[in-house]
Amino acid sequence: MTKEILAFCALKVCDSVALRDGGRLVHLSPYSTPEFPTGKDWPDIELANHNVFRLNAKNEVVWQVRRVENPGSPSWPDKHAMARQWHQQGLIDGAYTEDGYLDPFTRLAMDERAATDAEPQGIWRPGCVVYLLTRWWSYVLDPQTGIATCTGDQMK
Repeated sequence: MTKEILAFCALKVCDSVALRDGGRLVHLSPYSTPEFPTGKDWPDIELANHNVFRLNAKNEVVWQVRRVENPGSPSWPDKHAMARQWHQQGLIDGAYTEDGYLDPFTRLAMDERAATDAEPQGIWRPGCVVYLLTRWWSYVLDPQTGIATCTGDQMK
């Protein structure tokens, strides 16, 4: 559904993948404006960095995404501390905020080429791969558990 706003978080559905049980995976972001095409403000930094949900057929939350970063990547508390420090030093690039490190998912997409069943197309089924992207990294999402694992592939 285009421009759908979910009541539980007051965020817009940007991308979604239908599930066989009538539920769906949704990627959310703040409302867009001409000055801020990807949305100006997030309600909080944790929601921003975990902005993918599985909803059941009644639009109730089944899970909120959990992220597994690359080995050797700083922990989220360390990323937040560095971002706040850099923000205070004037290094403002959108990721370094006074609240911490801002790295929301920017896209959710499904690859159906390896699906074990040919039908129904456009609906997740075993073998489909769900990708999540941030400004820098690609992730693979497990629709059953909600775990998004960084692939190590950088986005360009």
